[in-house]
Amino acid sequence: MAYRTVEVAVEGGTLAAGIWGTAGPVVVGSHGITGNHVSFAALADELGDSFRLVAPDHRGRGRSRDITGPWGMRAHADDIVRLLDHLAIAKADVLVGHSMGGFVAAVTAAEHPDRVGRVLLVDGGLPPFDALPPGLTTEQLIAAVIGPAMARLDMTFESREAYHAFWRQHPAIGGSWSSYAERYFDYDLFGEPPNLRPTPKKEAILGDTESQLGGDLVPRSLGALSGAIRFLRAPRGILNADPLYPASLIEDWQRRLPGLSVAEVPDVNHYTILLGGDGAKAVAGEIRRL
Repeated sequence: MAYRTVEVAVEGGTLAAGIWGTAGPVVVGSHGITGNHVSFAALADELGDSFRLVAPDHRGRGRSRDITGPWGMRAHADDIVRLLDHLAIAKADVLVGHSMGGFVAAVTAAEHPDRVGRVLLVDGGLPPFDALPPGLTTEQLIAAVIGPAMARLDMTFESREAYHAFWRQHPAIGGSWSSYAERYFDYDLFGEPPNLRPTPKKEAILGDTESQLGGDLVPRSLGALSGAIRFLRAPRGILNADPLYPASLIEDWQRRLPGLSVAEVPDVNHYTILLGGDGAKAVAGEIRRL
């Protein structure tokens, strides 16, 4: 599988991205809130060389961690367009957004409709409420939702093996460990042993949480999309238990967005719907259909 990385000058610094494949339809991948572009490696292998998959490390994560801001869905959308410009890609055939990446995908497609074909939301992109809940700080809210993924940002690890051990205890990851998971988490570290740190910047996580869950940017963007929106749902959530998107929330969004169609990917959780196995196969099949 052909793979290379590129760096692109954007507002606030340098954006890093991975590119799989050399020709064929262009798929752009937008990752989750504390993720990086390597989360799309399994999907790239499932699509094969007949597709070109382009995925950035969103600002404040991965090899884009040194970007100084601004944060928010609109900044990520602008970065995607800048990346397409750098690669001389006039239009992405499919924009795939996983988790927070789904919110980025909605804003990108709404604000740059000439640069995006179809939109595929993968267990993300639909706000769970219309405003941030009162009485919680942004950090408390995101920590309650993503748990260990947020807690790790205040931790150091003596080795890559220690970081693997941390994630192997995660209820959504440990039972589905794979070479894809190992590559993803290895890429997530910077520094030198025994003081390895995860790459995501907390200020980026908090700024993006406020952008994706507060205000009307995302709901307005979803409503502005003129074409059909496809949503793939994981039946188990971030901690491998209750789904991130219960049926009642999906039904509410289908009433609000008549063009929204939904399919459930069997026997996956919020992570494994993308990180390998049957999840990546299902997402690749949906991309081919679109």
